[in-house]
Amino acid sequence: MKLSYLLSIIVGISSFCLLYLGLDLNIIFSIVVSLVAYYAATMIFKEKSEYQLEINQDLVQYEKLITDARANIRRLELLKEKIENVSLRADITDVCDISDKILTSLKENHKKTGQVRKFIDYYLPFTLNILTQYNKIEDQELTSYESKEFMYKVETMIKRVKEACEVQLNNMYETDLLNTNADIKVFETMLKTDGLVDDNMNIKVEKKVGE
Repeated sequence: MKLSYLLSIIVGISSFCLLYLGLDLNIIFSIVVSLVAYYAATMIFKEKSEYQLEINQDLVQYEKLITDARANIRRLELLKEKIENVSLRADITDVCDISDKILTSLKENHKKTGQVRKFIDYYLPFTLNILTQYNKIEDQELTSYESKEFMYKVETMIKRVKEACEVQLNNMYETDLLNTNADIKVFETMLKTDGLVDDNMNIKVEKKVGE
């Protein structure tokens, strides 16, 4: 038996005992009120259980998102060691570093998950995929026009991915800055209301008698 139903039964029985045995009310009235209490408790506990289940599911999805992202970043770092192009290696390092910062920000506030889901679900796997193909071409030392063109596109694309990561990180912290600025404005209003500062936010100093 689920805990929520057990608690509902306890509420119903307790209500009946209180009304009929404790207050000596009519048995029919006591039964009706107890049933109402039972169904009310059932609905309340059910809503709480569903809410808790939703929270748990969100937490599981969040943890999976972080785990998958960390794994892809690690794969990028390992793949970088195999790539010969120095400039590209530097860009990959930047992508990994910025991605780590994004995940750190997400860990501090998992409510930002929606902001970075596309980044984690698409950007990182896409980057890993095209760099894997790039590495294969390097290993095979292909020199065809198509191969060189593909490698050039990848090198250009990774720079764009790095820029996208930077934008993503800035957007995440921009939200924090906006929230902090709002808190600061509220605090400034409180200080003015309490007469502790003037309109220019200068601290008011009370003059001593005789000065």
